Amino acid sequence: MEDIYQQGTVYSYDAQKTIYLTPEEPLVFDVNKWAYKQMPTIKTWKKDMLKQFQLHKRQGSNHLAFTFPENESLEQKWMDELKSEHFELGIMELYAIESTNIKQRYHEHIEVSFVHSGILEDYIEIYKQFAEPYGKAYAEESIKMIRSQFNDDQKSRLIAYDRGVPVGILDLILTDKTVEIDGFGVLERYQNKGIGSIMQSFVANVAGARPIILIADGEDSAKHMYIKQGYIFISFCYQILKENVD
Repeated sequence: MEDIYQQGTVYSYDAQKTIYLTPEEPLVFDVNKWAYKQMPTIKTWKKDMLKQFQLHKRQGSNHLAFTFPENESLEQKWMDELKSEHFELGIMELYAIESTNIKQRYHEHIEVSFVHSGILEDYIEIYKQFAEPYGKAYAEESIKMIRSQFNDDQKSRLIAYDRGVPVGILDLILTDKTVEIDGFGVLERYQNKGIGSIMQSFVANVAGARPIILIADGEDSAKHMYIKQGYIFISFCYQILKENVD
């Protein structure tokens, strides 16, 4: 997971954990969380939970979020404790594929390009449809950040058009070693038409000799699509979330 790009402001870090605290985006879970590098005891975690609550309350975040070390399974006592504390349990899975193993697909009516300032609003219009199910306030906050950080963003953003209509978006994090896919989505009414595969073909051409990596939700059916396409499972990481904390 060390090659995965992590957004957010590092508030503090030590050998045990890294604390992300991003006052500009208090409603975004992934940039306001504690990421453990070593597995804590339940007693330590409960103390950390109280500290996180205090920090989050101060900046207007109403959630608690933690990730556990890579490839670290949770014992039953942890499962019982998380249930009693009303946390949602999720699992992030890291997948990778060599860019040369992605089949090249094209269609005369589908155009994929990098997002520039002239078409940023097309990107945002699609992004908004994916973000609003998480709440209007979250959508507005994250769109505001996309606009304000666009010229200095570490992400490269892609958009797909079907006959001139914006239908899909995808974010890339480009490094010397890897190309990471993030924020990948095609509007529901345009799914199952091969648009996602065409977008990945574009990514493969951008990647060149670099491998392509991505994080998939272990409970999401999308991961089966990636496996079918040839992506290989690398590792996993548990994450927990508690919303509407007061």
